[in-house]
Amino acid sequence: MGANSYNICPRCGNSNSLSAKYCSRCGGQLKVPEEPVVCHKCHTHNSPIANFCRNCGAELKVGLETKICPRCGKEVDAHDNVCACGYSFVTFQQTAPKPVPLPRDVAASSAKSGDKVRNTKGGRGWAVVLLVVVLLFAYYLMVPATVSKLRPAALNNLDGGLEAKAGVQQYGADIIINLINEAKAGNFVQVGVPNIILGVLVAITALTMVVSLVIYIVRLCVGKRPKRGNGYYFVMFVFSLIVCGLFLLFNHFQFNIAFIQKIGNQFLLPEGYTLGYAIWGIPAYYLLSFLFGLGFRAKVLKEHK
Repeated sequence: MGANSYNICPRCGNSNSLSAKYCSRCGGQLKVPEEPVVCHKCHTHNSPIANFCRNCGAELKVGLETKICPRCGKEVDAHDNVCACGYSFVTFQQTAPKPVPLPRDVAASSAKSGDKVRNTKGGRGWAVVLLVVVLLFAYYLMVPATVSKLRPAALNNLDGGLEAKAGVQQYGADIIINLINEAKAGNFVQVGVPNIILGVLVAITALTMVVSLVIYIVRLCVGKRPKRGNGYYFVMFVFSLIVCGLFLLFNHFQFNIAFIQKIGNQFLLPEGYTLGYAIWGIPAYYLLSFLFGLGFRAKVLKEHK
């Protein structure tokens, strides 16, 4: 059977290679010839798609261009417009068959994602790593200093918390609870703008951690990597780095320029409050999440043109 033989798709009329089981254009299932090919030399019955006789090696059809009728599965001369069963080929605009190296399901997902084929396997390993990262940062940044069984006093004294009030270290949960209690007591304004800014940053980070844990647990169950990286972590890294930098700048240095000092007052902690080293854990969390997210993202294997 010649190399020019091809199989017509009944759905879209595309011409596929004779050995194809699915259409390379629309993914429709193709019919294959059901009648065996008889060798003209030794009369052996061969497979319908055989090119050479399995018994004597003789070429079964020389230079013949054929196509498979999608209705009855029989071979028809490539130049014939109507099959013996009555099926008409003229309703379709046929094209030369093109080899399709990708499976049907991968090709379909490739078309939906902008003609890019991505490797989404191995998602469970990365999901476990990211789960551990989030849990470690959640423990370090959010667990209250008062829970001595979970947070050793030596660690509190070492990093000073996110901030300290009258020498008592405060972490994420402490700051949020403080703001809620002051708001309930009607003293929200007395807390000061710096504590409100820090509280909002901590609340956003806590919410991000909860959402991230849910996403990574789902990814752990599904076992697939996301197609795109999460730029949110990078944006929050830059934002938190700027906020923490302003806290450090205006709480450790004095400026005599009036308009700079006016800005600095928004980040100058009230009397009795000091800044802790643990505050840098917030931008560190966003940066590591972004970097791990780049590794977690599905890699593009091939681009079709």
